[in-house]
Amino acid sequence: MTKQLRYIIAGLLFCFVLTGNEDMTVSKAYGVDIADNPTAYLVSKAREKKLLLIGTHHRNPFIHHVITSSLSSMVKEANARTIFIEIPTSQQQVINEFCAGRTNVESIRVSEIVTSPDFREILVQARDLNMKIIAIDAEIPSPISRDEWMARQINNYYLEHPDEKGVVVVGARHVLKGLVWMYSHAPSLADYLKDYDTFSVVPWPDAADSSLPVAMDITPVMFDGVKMPLLNSMNILPNISLVSVADGIILLPKVR
Repeated sequence: MTKQLRYIIAGLLFCFVLTGNEDMTVSKAYGVDIADNPTAYLVSKAREKKLLLIGTHHRNPFIHHVITSSLSSMVKEANARTIFIEIPTSQQQVINEFCAGRTNVESIRVSEIVTSPDFREILVQARDLNMKIIAIDAEIPSPISRDEWMARQINNYYLEHPDEKGVVVVGARHVLKGLVWMYSHAPSLADYLKDYDTFSVVPWPDAADSSLPVAMDITPVMFDGVKMPLLNSMNILPNISLVSVADGIILLPKVR
């Protein structure tokens, strides 16, 4: 983590402790509004946008818990009643059976790289809220990239349901937009969905010493030149930072 971002987080958490109010939804720091409550933050973005793209970490349960904690409010307050999720499209019939109560959530096949037990809780919560659960991931191998495949599933759904609002839950790499690669050009899911009214949120695992996650917009004032570990691991141009590739971020507590 950069020293700049560490100071920002420390300042925010200090303000929250002073107020004694963990449910405070907006604070003021560095001249900009910052939402600290991830549920309120995600709900506000889902209310404003047609598609809320939420990036996840396949092994970190905190981000999956944030999503399950937010779904009810996103349905009731933002009318986001469809969830597109990174599960192979071949599992759609099994998902339909699960939603109808004819099979359990363990029957749905998910990628073996998803080790967080809370991932399936997203499906349970979505079903209990009567959300439409749409599997969008490709089988491997696929004749086209996974990002393009997932975008096609979302596009096809919107051809039949043009007025619906939705939430997309996929690995964080897929919601990064406008990446400039060193040696190739590979559009992300967010790039393919650029014609929709979208908002892209990424997680930063192990970013905060507090037990509470913190959510905020990615602004040049705070994030100019800042890269999270995911960006540092990607073969992209050195000048690419969070400012240009995502709209919002959730700083997750350290796994203890």
